[in-house]
Formats: sequence, structure tokens, C-alpha cells
Amino acid sequence: MGQELSRDLELVRDGAMTIAEACRFAGVGRSYIYEAMARGELPFLKIGAARRIPRRALEEWLARHIVRGSK
Repeated sequence: MGQELSRDLELVRDGAMTIAEACRFAGVGRSYIYEAMARGELPFLKIGAARRIPRRALEEWLARHIVRGSK
């Protein structure tokens, strides 16, 4: 199994969310989620016309936006 497929399997291991669920989980609007997907910042699944966001991918995306104060 290739490294890319292995990483993809890791991302979907915890399931996927609808866009509405992802918005509630992240506390952001739909357009912000769609823009992040369009920029390639937030991986997503495309199943027919539906888009789903792997839970782990959303958690990692949110973690990349953590700002720590400096002392």
C-alpha cells in the first residue's frame, strides 16, 4: 500500500461529516469551509454530488489554526 493511500485511510478512520456537521463542529460558516476546501487546506471526500469531510482532517485543520501567545 502506498504512503498516500495509507494517509488517506488514516484520515477517514474516524468517519466523515456533512458540511453542516463540520460547520457546527468547527464553529465556522459554510462559505469558510468551502473556501478552505477550494484552497486545498481541508481535505474532503466527494461521493457523487455530496461532499464529506473526514473528522480527523477537520481536527487537524483546526489544530493548524491554534495561536499561542508569546511571553
